[in-house]
Amino acid sequence: MNSATPPVPQTEQQPTKVRWLMILLATLTAVLLYLDRVCISTAGETVAKNLGISKAELDNVLGAFFLTYALGQLPAGWLGDRWGARWTLGIYIFLWSLATALLAFARTLSALLILRLACGLFEAGAYPLAASIVRRWVPAPWRGTASAVIAVGGRLGGAVAPVLTIQLMLAWTHGSQWWSIPNDATADLNSWRPVMGLYGLAGIAGAGIFILLFRDWPHLHPAVNNAELRLIRGSEAVSTGSSQGSSEWPPILAMICSFPMWMNCAVQFSANLGWGFLVTKFPQFLKDTFQSSQQQQGWMQSLPLAAGIIGLFLGGLFTDALTRSCGPRWGRSLAMSGSRLLVFVALAAVPFAGSAWTATLLLAVVGLATDLGTPAVWAFGQDVGGRFVGSAVGWANMWGNFGVAVSPAFFGWIVGASTSGTDWSLAFQACAAVNLIAAVAALGVNASKPLVPGHQTYSGNRGS
Repeated sequence: MNSATPPVPQTEQQPTKVRWLMILLATLTAVLLYLDRVCISTAGETVAKNLGISKAELDNVLGAFFLTYALGQLPAGWLGDRWGARWTLGIYIFLWSLATALLAFARTLSALLILRLACGLFEAGAYPLAASIVRRWVPAPWRGTASAVIAVGGRLGGAVAPVLTIQLMLAWTHGSQWWSIPNDATADLNSWRPVMGLYGLAGIAGAGIFILLFRDWPHLHPAVNNAELRLIRGSEAVSTGSSQGSSEWPPILAMICSFPMWMNCAVQFSANLGWGFLVTKFPQFLKDTFQSSQQQQGWMQSLPLAAGIIGLFLGGLFTDALTRSCGPRWGRSLAMSGSRLLVFVALAAVPFAGSAWTATLLLAVVGLATDLGTPAVWAFGQDVGGRFVGSAVGWANMWGNFGVAVSPAFFGWIVGASTSGTDWSLAFQACAAVNLIAAVAALGVNASKPLVPGHQTYSGNRGS
């Protein structure tokens, strides 16, 4: 009698977990994305002095990044839908990292502006392409969670960037005495340049790693077994007959005519208007209002972005749990609306903060609440986009990033118009009002209807 254990039938195989490696690669891409995005605002005061530019000119540079970032969303989404993420996103990572590295050689306002416009254009590819990765690699009932994991990478990079940038600048300035730098120390005017070069080189290496390890479709990856392939396909039929995606143009007319899509865009615009303050104007607010030092500004700017990590994890679990119990109509909508209400309350309270740390903690609530709704926003595009998921996410992200593009000028203009020229109270109240309107708009988001009739939308099991 043969006592050997019989082979496990193919149908009883345990699924491999390659899908999570793909999500990890997208997450690490998001870390690089936000490291390069946030560093320039943290070093902004030193950059402005080094180049001899004004606060208003620096605001224009910070806002210009998000203008090209917004305009590049839809083309990037279409390229991802057409060619897949492996080479498209790999090239995008290389190009934005190269632009970041070249900042080290910028000597004029024009050079700084052109390179930040280039960074914005190339970084535009990251999230639409990440959304297509989630749709191709993750079953529908778990897309909110997978989206949250990727977005956590962005917030992690954003949280690390202020502290790391300041410490690297101070280390460059003080050399071997970097571990004993006093709290009120300032960085050399040229110290931001090697930091930009270092970040750029790290990104170029990251682009190579991504291209080496990533595959566009599960069936193209040699480590994916049949059990994992069935798991990924189980909630949604994904074509595997071709390694390419749709060659059709984005359904722009369908997006323009979609009321839920516009409501989703409104939610993203409001979220990014307030969040844009955290990555652009927060250091200036701390200096104007509380006379905080550079090192204090770095640590304080990191806290709201770090709080966003908690919001993303909770938001991903929350919107997926709501969707499984209530269906996609309210599972996405209520998660968005609730997060906007919490942002409204926190922003309205900031003018009453009596200290820099109290204001920072309130803005940490803003960071947490903003990202509490982010997974639902992403999942909405993945639910309704069908094979145009990159385009759908890119379209909404475009309008959302117009919010970040105008954020520095929005806050700067209102503050500059105040009697003292440094009063931020009205700016916070105005941004709070925008988020209150968005909380109402979120109730019009409906993820149960596909963007293009006949295209597959969310098909997870309600109540499962």
